[in-house]
Amino acid sequence: MDFDPRAPAALRRRANRQATLAARAAEALQAEGWQADALQANQAQLTAARTRLRRAVALGQDADGSAAADALAALAAACRIAGLGTPSERQLTAALLMHAGCAVESGAMREAGGAPLAVALAALLHAWSGRRCHLVRASDYLALRDCTRFAQLFALCGVSAAALEADLGEAELARRYEADLVYATGRQLLSDLLRARLAADGMAAAACRPAAEVALVDDLDAVLAEEAASPVVISAAGSAGVLDAATLAACALVEELEAGRDYHIERAPGWQVRFSAAGQARLEPLALRLPVYWRHPQRRDDILSSALLARDALQRERHYLVQENRVLLADDGVLRLLAGRIWQFGMLQAVEAREGLPLSAPPRTVARTAVQSFLPRYRRLAGIGASLRGMRAELRDCYALETVALSVHAEARPQGRYGYRDAAAKLDAFADAVQARQARGEALLVGAPRTADLAAVGRLLAAHNIGFALADGREPEADAATLAAAAEPGKVTLVIASALRNGEPAQPDAEASVQVHGMLFEHWDSARTDAAFFAWCSSGEVFGAASDELLARALPEWLPLPADRLARAPWAAALLFRLAQRNAARQASRYRASLALRERQMDEQLAFAGMG
Repeated sequence: MDFDPRAPAALRRRANRQATLAARAAEALQAEGWQADALQANQAQLTAARTRLRRAVALGQDADGSAAADALAALAAACRIAGLGTPSERQLTAALLMHAGCAVESGAMREAGGAPLAVALAALLHAWSGRRCHLVRASDYLALRDCTRFAQLFALCGVSAAALEADLGEAELARRYEADLVYATGRQLLSDLLRARLAADGMAAAACRPAAEVALVDDLDAVLAEEAASPVVISAAGSAGVLDAATLAACALVEELEAGRDYHIERAPGWQVRFSAAGQARLEPLALRLPVYWRHPQRRDDILSSALLARDALQRERHYLVQENRVLLADDGVLRLLAGRIWQFGMLQAVEAREGLPLSAPPRTVARTAVQSFLPRYRRLAGIGASLRGMRAELRDCYALETVALSVHAEARPQGRYGYRDAAAKLDAFADAVQARQARGEALLVGAPRTADLAAVGRLLAAHNIGFALADGREPEADAATLAAAAEPGKVTLVIASALRNGEPAQPDAEASVQVHGMLFEHWDSARTDAAFFAWCSSGEVFGAASDELLARALPEWLPLPADRLARAPWAAALLFRLAQRNAARQASRYRASLALRERQMDEQLAFAGMG
């Protein structure tokens, strides 16, 4: 068992202790007489193991984790009896590390059950210790899938489990929250907490308050990096008032502003409009055309920023859809309808004005919170992720989590192909590479960062008469089936990042004649997402051109990008892509940190006002 040598000495000692205990649990599993056909005897042994752990925890005799390791051997036997196979020593180590309160970077955990089984084992240790536990997943589908998959294991161990789904009635929701283990998304838990607060303040009907001592987060990178980028908000209908007139006036005023001269848009998470000194000077007389309330510099900049973003940044069919005279938000990665999401104040009205639609009344925020202020409230917090690259400082500072990296299965190191002047040259080279590898009978997993890119690659392959399967994140069950068949000889599978979570990498087979080759059409913003994609592959390559959006968005404006020179020096292009990914990761981290600070300030203000 290897651990990240960069970890502090104290953390390495702690991790090595858990690895030793996991090895002891694996040996105990082999030594004890567990029989798959002796259910009554096995249940008696499991009950005895549970009683021993509960007693040790009550007496404070599990400080070194030895009692948990002994109980883990019994739980591993229960996995085998329940038909889940025998957990690997690596999974046992991950479970003990999470039970000890660590964030685990697992890499490609291809063992049967994968990372979800390790999370389930850690949750069972907590349940046997008398602690109720919330298991946080990235989607409702994954929460329900894991709860169903391990239902027999939980029943065998005498632990109740339930999964939360959307649109449950209050009675059913309350019943499911009573389970020892509750699978849910972070946003579901946050929404229920907010509704419970409103109910306590007499502002809503009685609601369920999620109460548990422990939270275990699967897909840490998805939950803590992506979901933490926006708060959960409960809104009520508001009145349009002066906003309608201000929005229409702002959309007319921005036609007199020039990008580059008067303002520029920082395409960091949360898009920011920055007005230049010349722009600020031009705004002074223009603001006189706004309603009086909106002439204050801060409010003026806010309403004009919304109008500029609606005109220059947001794209129809990519960031939003128009159906039945309504604007519906769309996820940039999946293009699925998200009618319940709310843009910042005034943005929706600016888009409606740009599209010539009737302006809707702005929502009134009733309650809000964010992942950064919610998860640290659990007495115990831990989790696991395939790649936590670049997140260690954030996990430590915001969530008080130390990260342990398990590095057993080597990930594919992709070959960079960056010698292309523009998108057209890259598309031609990409199609030729796919065609050549498919002709050799290779299984290909083709990744793209955005829905538009995925559609472009699909059209390209169709033009070359190359058949392909598609996992686009819209139908999770279909994605799982598509990814399960991705290793078939000659199969070409197109995939987007969110769809990868719906499947699991196959266990490596040294005798297999076909291995999956990964072909990434363009780098994702995050190196973590690149790593998660290539974790599915035995080999890989990534294509890049000077015209790629990541370079234009994440590199400094003063840095020149001469296409001819980059095409002749692929090594320089590789450095620029790494720099762009690092900058994008820093921008995202700073944005999440600023959001966390803003949420804490709002909590303090509400508490001071007697509303918290």
